[in-house]
Amino acid sequence: MARKVRVFVKDSPQHVILKSLDKLAIFRDKSDYETFMEILKESVAKSALAVHSYVLMPHFFEFLATPLSEDALSKFMQSLGRKYVGYFNKKYSRVGTIWEGRYKSSLVESERYLFGVMVYIEKIAPKEHLFCSIHKNLYGKKDEILSYHDLYKKLGFTDEQRVQKYSKIFNSHTDSAKESFIKRCLEKQSVTGSEDFVKNLEQVMGVSLRTKERGRPKKEEKEKGKKMYKNLVILDKEKHKELKINPLESLSFAKSVAHIPLLANEVAQVGAAFPVVFTAGDKPELTVIVSLGSENLAINEDGKWITSYVPSYLRKYPFSLASTKENPNQKVILIDEDSSLFSKSKGKQLFKKDGEKSETIQHAIDFLTSYDTQMNVTQNVAKLIAQSGILEAREISVGEGEEKKVLVNGFQVVNREKLNALSDDILADWVRKGIMSMIDAHLKSLSNIQALFEIAQKRQS
Repeated sequence: MARKVRVFVKDSPQHVILKSLDKLAIFRDKSDYETFMEILKESVAKSALAVHSYVLMPHFFEFLATPLSEDALSKFMQSLGRKYVGYFNKKYSRVGTIWEGRYKSSLVESERYLFGVMVYIEKIAPKEHLFCSIHKNLYGKKDEILSYHDLYKKLGFTDEQRVQKYSKIFNSHTDSAKESFIKRCLEKQSVTGSEDFVKNLEQVMGVSLRTKERGRPKKEEKEKGKKMYKNLVILDKEKHKELKINPLESLSFAKSVAHIPLLANEVAQVGAAFPVVFTAGDKPELTVIVSLGSENLAINEDGKWITSYVPSYLRKYPFSLASTKENPNQKVILIDEDSSLFSKSKGKQLFKKDGEKSETIQHAIDFLTSYDTQMNVTQNVAKLIAQSGILEAREISVGEGEEKKVLVNGFQVVNREKLNALSDDILADWVRKGIMSMIDAHLKSLSNIQALFEIAQKRQS
């Protein structure tokens, strides 16, 4: 069991209660509540603390908040308590404190107990009680005191979605054992968290407690559904010690590739000439459509990309990067052993005579590592966009009715109306992170679907 100490852990909320002395009624009429609310609003605005839920009751003030610094909570409580004591004593002609003592607090394990504590606090008073955070969290009304916790924000991409999800949590079957645990932890000032969380806390006091869950090792990377790589094998300094590589002058190896994966930072450049879309499925990716069902229209008969910018996915050929089965964090270099770029008679050597990597290989490793990092970022962005619910399925077809022929399907695009319906804080966050710029480039690129037809027509003629 955790010790009875005040614990600060960065980004972790605290469940706090401040009780009156000998159950003194500290809120005797509506003006008392309103005055305390004004003091509370002022104190929150001046403090490094974000309040997620609260309730004012005749004998106590209880809330959940995330302090942004180690002394933020104590300074907040001192200021709040002192100001209200001054008001209360003056109004009711008394002297001395009105509080039982120092506030009680309990560090909360967010992932498991954040919503449990929020609901616990907001169920203390009747739903019609005016001085409670329930009106914003459950009904979506304005409250300048509150700041949404990140987990609450993740309930949805619009305020309406968040209220609906939180309503389900709030109105779900009451877990009396969980409520008793939350109450007991606050009273004893122990940690509201799992045993593992508490044990870890005791070992690493003051250090972030977030750890990544161990999952199954990643499978070796495969180029599924793409014909660019013919025979991927692990680069071996013994097996490939005589191998040389020639410059990448032709992209003919990708002539049969109908869509090419893109990085988020490539959308604007590639999308200036070709439509950039999201793949369908549970794990959407950014991709550029370069075919209407047959050959790659972005590569001409000489094997050249027809615009100035070549996607990095093609530029990394004939190399690739993969995780090992034994250690997902360990990367290995793969090569397309059947690539015409490799030779034993001409080109740049892959390995030096002593078996060490050549500058050519080191350059390839640097490029692959950078690509892998950017692809992880891109996949996270695509996942976030998909989770927001703003993607819709599309297809490219010709003709109508019985004569309709689908040329390309299995892709998604952003629905502009759904995009505009997202909450302001989500849109603002996306603007700051550059996601909106990427989405704008994606939407603008869709006009290039017609360009594919024009390229195809020119080649046929």
